[in-house]
Amino acid sequence: MRPATEADLPLVEEAERAYVRDVEPGQLAAWTAALDRNRALWREDVGRTTVLEVEGETAGFVAWTPADGAALVVTVQVLPPFRRRGYGRRLLEACAAQAAAAGHGEVRLGVHRDNPARALYASAGFAPAGEDGECLLLRRAARAAR
Repeated sequence: MRPATEADLPLVEEAERAYVRDVEPGQLAAWTAALDRNRALWREDVGRTTVLEVEGETAGFVAWTPADGAALVVTVQVLPPFRRRGYGRRLLEACAAQAAAAGHGEVRLGVHRDNPARALYASAGFAPAGEDGECLLLRRAARAAR
């Protein structure tokens, strides 16, 4: 794992576009219209973004931002060739440890109802915290890495 740099942001954009296209295709036009805002958010949060590399290749990343006293996961992605190997959970644990170190007691995220990663979030200790349209809101305690 390593801290992200601005050089990683094109990868973040590419992976986010692929997610919207594959999981939430009805949102692609709105996502594209908000691309400048998303780019600004990713740039603002680059210091809270962690990249996971496996044998020199980028396998995934997680980014979070402070929101209402908690750490809000902006994005977590494991690239397709690296899925189902526990990397998503490692990224979420890294996020929780960073959030705890920054003084946040909770990590929150929203997940689309059709996103297969819902099982990952449950196994990583995230519990239901409400709903927002097509998204389920989840939360868990932030805690230091073990």
